[in-house]
Amino acid sequence: MLLVDLLRRGPVMTQEELAASLAKHGEPATQATVSRDLAAIGAVRGPDGYRLAESFGEPVAVVGREDELLGVVRRHVVSAVAAHSLVVVRTAPGHAQMVASAFDRWPPEEVVGTVAGDDTIFLATTSPKHAERVAADLSGAIRGGSL
Repeated sequence: MLLVDLLRRGPVMTQEELAASLAKHGEPATQATVSRDLAAIGAVRGPDGYRLAESFGEPVAVVGREDELLGVVRRHVVSAVAAHSLVVVRTAPGHAQMVASAFDRWPPEEVVGTVAGDDTIFLATTSPKHAERVAADLSGAIRGGSL
């Protein structure tokens, strides 16, 4: 995949730069497409730009696997706490967008939406009871369990 090859050469500051690089190589893409593809391959955004997770010693995610969410949670989620009908998910700095994208692709049944910042994600659930269940499931997954 060309996007992976470009990121293996080194970090890229913006999604627009990646889209321009893809176009130069004959693969035109919109910023929205680049954003989805970055999340799908497990790329992360740090202070020096977007880079592959493998540059941090982790393998590149396999696109389309049903256990993608579990892998992303185990690698990038630090904690999950229920707060009324929300679940507050903490990640390493710069990882929240990528993790939230995985929740958007593979949402637990009780999750109706996500909002992500730099290192924090709010998962909106249908009730406080569901928030407690999702937080407990995520906490278990962080410790090596399943979702």
